[in-house]
Formats: sequence, structure tokens, C-alpha cells
Amino acid sequence: MTPQTHDQDITSWLQLLSAIEDAEAGHGTVRLTEICMSVYGALAAAQFQITQLRARIHVLAAAGTAHAVVR
Repeated sequence: MTPQTHDQDITSWLQLLSAIEDAEAGHGTVRLTEICMSVYGALAAAQFQITQLRARIHVLAAAGTAHAVVR
């Protein structure tokens, strides 16, 4: 089973609740696992983007400080 990206998997809260209910009723956990993997992938992508933004902010802040000193 390959996890889908958050752009490919259109998941709503109702789908998540339905997958949980199906798993609780003994109907398998495949869909629930797919949804969890999709959410995990989306969170990992967001964390990576936040890390990149933080690095850019530090670079801009350092450049702004250096630019202010030069003037």
C-alpha cells in the first residue's frame, strides 16, 4: 500500500470517522491506515516547509542587520 499525498487524497472528517467506525466494527483498517498515512505525509511536508521558511527568515534577518550596519 502506497500512501497518497495530501493533494491526491480528498479526505474529510466524515471519511475519517467512517473509516474509524469500520475498523471498530471489524471491517478492516486499510482505509484508516491510508488516511493516517496521508495525514502523516501532509504533516511531514508542512514541517519541511516551516523549516525552510525559518531558514529563509534567519538569512533575511542577518542580511537586514548587515545592510543596516553598512548604511
